[in-house]
Amino acid sequence: MWTSESLRDSRVEKSRALPLADSLVRPRLLSTVCRILLFALCLLLSADCRLPTAYSLPPARGLYEVREIKPHVFVWVPDDVLDLEGDPQFSRAGTCGFIITPAGVIVVNTSNTPFHGRELLYEIRQRTDLPVRYVINTDSHADQMLGNEAFVDQQAIIVSSSLAAVEMRQYAHTLARRLREDENWRLQARMRGIHPTMPAQTFDREMSIRLGGQEIRLVSMGGAHSTGDAVAYLPAAKVLFLGHLFENGFFPRLASSDARQWVEILRQLEAWDVETYVPGHGPPGDKKQLAEFRGFFEWLLAEVETRIQQGKSLEEVRRELNPAETFRWSARELAPRAIEEVYRQLEQERAAGLSAAPQDNPPGQPTGPQ
Repeated sequence: MWTSESLRDSRVEKSRALPLADSLVRPRLLSTVCRILLFALCLLLSADCRLPTAYSLPPARGLYEVREIKPHVFVWVPDDVLDLEGDPQFSRAGTCGFIITPAGVIVVNTSNTPFHGRELLYEIRQRTDLPVRYVINTDSHADQMLGNEAFVDQQAIIVSSSLAAVEMRQYAHTLARRLREDENWRLQARMRGIHPTMPAQTFDREMSIRLGGQEIRLVSMGGAHSTGDAVAYLPAAKVLFLGHLFENGFFPRLASSDARQWVEILRQLEAWDVETYVPGHGPPGDKKQLAEFRGFFEWLLAEVETRIQQGKSLEEVRRELNPAETFRWSARELAPRAIEEVYRQLEQERAAGLSAAPQDNPPGQPTGPQ
């Protein structure tokens, strides 16, 4: 390509000047870069450069406490805070527990989100590096089992009663429908990254887990809170995990429950050789607190039944009764629902009693065995 002589001379002059500029600028630039790199290296060398494991960092939130109720038996007790993630129908985290044995760890319930499940796993890792061998779900409600997936990587065996496993699958099916019908994406946003994880092992009436010299007996106690209820009993430690069968300082959720049967089951459990009862919500309690919880059902049944016999409607009963004034418990929003559920159950009993009443026998028919 043709280039004018004057233009060529000017380029030559510039090329001669560049080495001189580089000789002044480049050493300064290199010196600055070296100082930056040296400073970064000093920071790395002065700090502990070991990469943290997944459970060596503290949780983002610490709205819970961990109590060692017996040697190597721990209870994870969350604060009464409504979560903004997870299923809004089960926004209150449930109480959980774990038992450390020489052969591994057994977890009882995993709360209402995998985020709380990871908090539980973090607390386990602060005390032992042993693997989590079993995860026990005492019932099918989401506030006791949605944290199961946090223990999948531990290859833990998830255990529940057979009926609870059926109810969990029903819950997962219903949840999928609710997500499809979620037009505003609110539920989908809350449930993002949460996967209901089902039990891998089930039992019908009883099952024993023996690990590292520790025995845990699982016993089905369905028919009160739900059909799939079970309890986890540690006979050596005299500790009983009851799940939702016992709420210590919290109003219970009575949907699909049987209040009279609940009273009878609680009476049975009070007679067991137990010193510490671990509830579905709230701190661990003793026999006195378990009896107080039973007393709530007895009071509610008596008060509602008296008003039904007086011919009062549900609205009238709701206006007259205020369990939250008599029992200063948390989850106060469940108190009116408890009245509604007990009223419905007693009305069904009354209707069934009327239908089962003996009728006038038609002529010629015997009145009973001859």
